[in-house]
Order: sequence, then C-alpha cells, then structure tokens
Amino acid sequence: MSKKLHINYSKIAIFGCKHTTLDLIKSLHNNPIKIDYCITISSKKAEEQKVSGYIDLKPYLDELCIPIIYATKYNLKSEEDKEKLSNLNLDLILCIGWQRLLPEWLLSLLSIGAFGMHGSNKPLPHGRGRSPLNWSLIQNKNIFFTHLFQYLPGVDDGPILACQKFDINFWDDSHSLHLKNTISMAKLCKKSIPLLIEGNLISRPQPNIEPSFYPKRAKEDGIIFWEDSVLDIYNLIRAVTKPFPGAFSYLENNLNNEIIIWKAYPFDTRLEWDNSVNGEILEVFYDYSFIVQCGDGTLLVKEYDIKNKHLIKQGNMLSSVNIKRKKFELPN
Repeated sequence: MSKKLHINYSKIAIFGCKHTTLDLIKSLHNNPIKIDYCITISSKKAEEQKVSGYIDLKPYLDELCIPIIYATKYNLKSEEDKEKLSNLNLDLILCIGWQRLLPEWLLSLLSIGAFGMHGSNKPLPHGRGRSPLNWSLIQNKNIFFTHLFQYLPGVDDGPILACQKFDINFWDDSHSLHLKNTISMAKLCKKSIPLLIEGNLISRPQPNIEPSFYPKRAKEDGIIFWEDSVLDIYNLIRAVTKPFPGAFSYLENNLNNEIIIWKAYPFDTRLEWDNSVNGEILEVFYDYSFIVQCGDGTLLVKEYDIKNKHLIKQGNMLSSVNIKRKKFELPN
C-alpha cells in the first residue's frame, strides 16, 4: 500500500478560521495529506469573539471539495458540537488559526491525536500563551521557533514532534511572520504527519524547566505613546498591523479623531525641527504621509486610517489622550 493511500485511510480534520488555515489546507490537501473535514466558525461568531484575520473558508473549501462544519461555540463546549464531532470518527486533528484549547472529550476520541503549531523567540516551554508572534516583534527579537506539537488539555504543554526556525528581520511585520509561520507549519506537517500515522515518529516531551507565558493582547493595547523611542513605536506598529486591529493615536486630543497607523518607518535622528514636542506632526507630504516626532527621533507614517485625511496638518498633535500605560510582565 502506498504512503498516500495509507494516509487517506486516516480521517483528518483541520480546525481553523483564518487565512493561515486556508494556506495550510491548500499546501497539504493531497500533497500528500488528504483533508477530510474543516471545522470553523461563522463570520458572526468570529465578530463576537473578536477574531483577527478571520476569513470565510466555505468558497475555497467548496472548490477543494472539503466538507465544512461550523462549530456552535468557538470553545466547542456545547452538546451540539460534541454530537457533530463525535460522529465524524476522526483519527487526527490539525489546528491552525484556532485560538482556543480543544476540550478533553474531543482529544480522547482521536486514535492518533490533535496537533498544532506554537512558536516563540525561544524553544518551548518559553513563550507559551497568547500572541507570541506579536510579542516577539514588540520585543525586537530576531528569530522565531515554530513547533509542531501535540495538544493536551493544558496550555501549549504537549510533546513536540518537530521544530522549524526562521528569521525575524527588521522589515517583517505580523503579516509576513504569519506567512513564514504557515510555511513552517506546512513543511513540518508534510514531513511529520505521514511518519506519525505510520507509527514511525516519536514525539519528545518539552524540557522539564519552568515555562514562561505571554499575556493576551487586546485592541486597546495598540495605543501609541509618542514619548517612546522610534524603535519601540515602530515595533508596536508592525506587531499589530493587519490582520490585527492596528496601533492607534488621537489627533488634537480628540477621541472622535482616532488615527490607526498600519505602516510606518524610522525616519531620521539628525534632522531637527525647532521646539518640536513628542507627537507633533512635523511635515505633511503630497500623498498625506507625514513625519511625527518621537522620544528619540522621527517616524515616517505611510499608511493609516482616519475619518478625514485633511485633518493631518503640520503642527497638529497626536496623543494618547491621557490613557494610562498598561504594564505587562513579559518573558525575556
């Protein structure tokens, strides 16, 4: 029996609701892994749960002839979900773009197991928890470790099948890192899943050292404090750009004039504007890009959203409107 046919006899489902889910499905389906089902959530449920980067997978799955199942609850803790998924007789689950733990009742039904990716700027158990990719950009890290690991009832604590490293360069943002992460996941799955199904791959437990955790991020954590260094502000902007809610500020201390900044770059430390203050708009160009003063230099803002771009004028101020800085305890 060929490897591909053998794999096809194991029922495999992918759980996810993001563009990363789709990219993995396209990469894996029949190459050599046949995906039997995709479990996802509706756009309404995604809006309720504030899922960043959600896409409706149905048009793409219909084209690939992969049956789609919409979960009643994102955490799968409903009797309806339990009944639907129990009847699928799944052997193996792959998770990508599914930001919830899988319930123990589901894990117990699988003959092979559930597997997903979790990465951080150091190998697991460093950086378990939420948003490690975003936090790695904010912390100005330069390397990322993507792990293919087995889901257990705990948080990112399962045994590891394989690991792939990639660069975080100065021009990366959350979108490009998602692409690198998805490529890494596909490579790990293509190599590891066939061996796993055949019983020829042994996972290894995570090192028995004290784990560290990243905290959850919310939209309001994207507020810009213009007294910060240019590098810190740049890292925040690239960490929370699309598909995330974006870094933001307020024009002229007005909560009705929110500006969401999607793309900006460190500009200069030697050009000076007399008597400028942090958050001041120093120059506005023909395309409405502008320069703003930061704690130790200037930032060129290239892409942003505001109700009226004509409000962006030289001498106007950007501010956090006295929002207090939230303190996070982050692993090193």
